[in-house]
Amino acid sequence: MEEREIKDFYFEWQQRLHSLVEGYLYDGEKKLLPTRSIFSEFKNTLERFISNRLEEHEKIILLPGIRGVGKTTLLLQILKIEKLISPADYFLLENLKKIEEIIYIDASFFKLNNISLNDFFNFYQHLNDFIFENLQKKIVLLLDEIHYDENWGLFLKSIFDSTKSHNNILVIATGSSAISLRMNPDLSRRVTIKEVFPLKFTEYLNIKHKIFPAAQLSEELKEIIFNSTKAEGVYKELNNRKSQIEKLSLNISSKIRQDYFETGGFPFTIKISRKTDAIELVKNVINSIIVKDIIPLKTFKTETISKINSLIFLLAGSGKISFEKLQQSLRIPEFRTLDSLMEVLVMSGLLVKVPSLGKSYVPARKTPRFLFISPTLRSAILDNFFSSDQEGTKLEDYFALLYQKDLKNKMSSELAYDISDGGADFILTGKDRKKVIIETGFGKEEVSQVLNTQKKVNGKYGLVFGSRDLTMVEDFTVKIPLEYLMLI
Repeated sequence: MEEREIKDFYFEWQQRLHSLVEGYLYDGEKKLLPTRSIFSEFKNTLERFISNRLEEHEKIILLPGIRGVGKTTLLLQILKIEKLISPADYFLLENLKKIEEIIYIDASFFKLNNISLNDFFNFYQHLNDFIFENLQKKIVLLLDEIHYDENWGLFLKSIFDSTKSHNNILVIATGSSAISLRMNPDLSRRVTIKEVFPLKFTEYLNIKHKIFPAAQLSEELKEIIFNSTKAEGVYKELNNRKSQIEKLSLNISSKIRQDYFETGGFPFTIKISRKTDAIELVKNVINSIIVKDIIPLKTFKTETISKINSLIFLLAGSGKISFEKLQQSLRIPEFRTLDSLMEVLVMSGLLVKVPSLGKSYVPARKTPRFLFISPTLRSAILDNFFSSDQEGTKLEDYFALLYQKDLKNKMSSELAYDISDGGADFILTGKDRKKVIIETGFGKEEVSQVLNTQKKVNGKYGLVFGSRDLTMVEDFTVKIPLEYLMLI
């Protein structure tokens, strides 16, 4: 494309961007929408970028994540960060001007106009009279839906290689095709991957109901519940915060919690009053994964692709289901085909794989558990119809989200489940390699599952989430009301 055409397009894009930003940053009353916790992480990233403290691999940050979790909103909030920082962000207030420009590009829109990222940024360098190799000013590139550019991996590799001599560029890129972002071979060891997850309950309270738990409460609860040395310490520290949590819980009705499980996992459902409409939009997320992420891989036959919705429904309706039963129900003859399909659904961000206790995963018949990355996904698939046996899977999905977002690689090195009958839902292995045994459920008072699993793993303590009262049982197990878990 001629430079003149790119120039005309660029100025048209700048005009369109204003109305785009308005729609993402403000509500119907022109009030700024709340930010999520990940926005605070990027405030810290910008501070370190300004002060030249980013590591080499942090120059390019990729943001995979299941469709609909708010990646575009996050980029546009970073674009207009000056509107969203408070007096507490004194470093950014004083130094934000050191960033010469923050530019936002939607690669899908550029694709429609036959403009590649490489062509555009060649034009952009010429327009601003610089080249990336010897950039003398700080620039942030926000690249949305980057996977729409066929050569996006090579483009980012080129940016990385050409800017090794300085710290003046920061690239933050999203892709709704989480599979593509994870599979690109050009970016090994050159990027930082920071996944964007569905909403936790505390984020839902913030955005939907303007309820703001104390900023440090979540971190304190995580440390107490999952990183104590023994059950007595968990019980004592939680008991010290009992009045604080009970007071906060007075503003959180059971309906609020139910609404969260059913439709509250995704930011785009927050403003939708009819649950049936919200459910259909969540189902569209799943359909988009199949059509836009899995089919383009050209890995599976049409007959296999046609069975994905049935596979997802079977997983949603079952607590534990074996590969053998899935193969029989779906009539997929090859184990490897089913196994590959499950792995792709994990890579897409839809599912979380939890291996069975004591088994490092190999393509064998011992089926891992596959949980959904948000209970809202399972609720949508089942149209909010849960049998009494299925209700507990909402909490298992929620714990999978907590693990992926807050515990994995931070406080824990592994999550597993006890495959045997009467075993616990989860075994969490800490950084110290010691295990915490976990059971979840609504109105959960029974501790036998925890004790059964303890006979095999010699854990440091057990947790039962869902009890009426905070209680310690036999110096090993702490029964914890659900509100403690939900406020993490």
